[in-house]
Amino acid sequence: MTVQRRIPLAKALSDVDTRQREISEYIDRNKDRFVEKLRILCQQPSVSAQNLGMTGAAQLVERFLKETGFTTESFSPTHGPPIIFGELLSKHGSKTLLVYNHYDVQPVEPVDLWTHPPFSAAVDDGRIYARGASDNKGNIVSRLMAIEAFQKVRGDVPCNIKWVVEGEEEIGSPHFAEFIAKYKGRLTGESAIWEFGGLDYDDRPLVTLGLKGMLYVEFKVQTALKDSHSARAAVVENPAWRLVRMLDTIQDEDGRILIEGWYDDVKPFTAEELEVIRSMPLEEHSIRDELGIKSFLYGLTGFEFKKAFYGSPTANIAGIWSGYTGPGHKTVLPSVARAKMDFRLVPDQDPARLAGKLKQHLARHGFEDIEVSLQAENPAARTPISSPIAKIAARAGKEVFHKEPVTLVTSAASGPMHYFTNTLRLPTVAIGCNHPRSNTHAPDENQRIDVFVQGAKWIAKVIEDFAKSSE
Repeated sequence: MTVQRRIPLAKALSDVDTRQREISEYIDRNKDRFVEKLRILCQQPSVSAQNLGMTGAAQLVERFLKETGFTTESFSPTHGPPIIFGELLSKHGSKTLLVYNHYDVQPVEPVDLWTHPPFSAAVDDGRIYARGASDNKGNIVSRLMAIEAFQKVRGDVPCNIKWVVEGEEEIGSPHFAEFIAKYKGRLTGESAIWEFGGLDYDDRPLVTLGLKGMLYVEFKVQTALKDSHSARAAVVENPAWRLVRMLDTIQDEDGRILIEGWYDDVKPFTAEELEVIRSMPLEEHSIRDELGIKSFLYGLTGFEFKKAFYGSPTANIAGIWSGYTGPGHKTVLPSVARAKMDFRLVPDQDPARLAGKLKQHLARHGFEDIEVSLQAENPAARTPISSPIAKIAARAGKEVFHKEPVTLVTSAASGPMHYFTNTLRLPTVAIGCNHPRSNTHAPDENQRIDVFVQGAKWIAKVIEDFAKSSE
């Protein structure tokens, strides 16, 4: 008869604590080396909007993944920079976790507002200053730190890890669908971790369960073959005025989008989601202080503020330009006027269908001559609050940061998460090493080094607990 020796519960828990402590201690011992690794990645430009440094950045990311033990493939879309796919198999774990990041960054302009050169990756007062330090290169390297810790301390990762790192997220991921179509059969697993996440203004860990969708368009109005003297404004139409009048038909003074049928498919929050939103800490004062504003649109505050921020479709003018914008004056009648708009969408709005409604709206109001260029179309994505990965991420965040985590039903931002939640059917959470004063997309973007390190421990704990979970 075989006698099974029972391990006392206290000793088993002690062994678990020891193993987790070893991972944490490895991360602490090696943080300086990974800070330097992040600086190297940030010093490599990768501005997708300007096609600047993209191939070099992709090669650097692939090298980093290989150095951490991943087998990698570089997929080149028909147009656009490479997408890196890495795979690291566990020797003992059977579950699979997918990870998504992007190596492209926003343009650095206006350069004169940066304290440090945007690709210098200067270290100052516990932060790394660089375009991409927070969005999204900090998260890439922080995750590499967590995975290397498992490899070096235990010689194995607790579960299989599949990692996708693309180069066009900042311009709407226009070619990511090609990758998904080709690799869909290989992108199997139980759950996924999205590219961003971190702490709120009070350093509480945030677990985000979705993203708004996006329809990004550019309008072009042309009324003449060339610019001319502004004396002709009495008899020649100014395209800027025509553009402004068209834009005025899109949204009313109360923020309601006036395009016919725009709200037809909006999926309301569930009662459970509304309760989570109601219980979320309120950060109105922190956002007001950061932006230097006295109040929010339409007097929004409290629960209505949170509900609008996370659940309302928006129509935002991202840029508008025409004629002469340099110093001094120039009396010119421009021939062309342009504007860019991003429309944030919620479940179940279809960006392709809404693009059609937008064009119908322009024709209905006499603006059928205005050229509309579609630049990004991403549906919204949302993971159920009850999903196991959401609970795992929250518990792990509390253990690492020693603060009660905040669950966000969705982010007000957008991205191609829908390919993971809607196409691959993977519950997906956004967690990471960001902080709210990172100046993402703005001058002096930065990454707090302490959050960079703790974020790696958070990811490591999630990987560990995910691999052990029976759900």
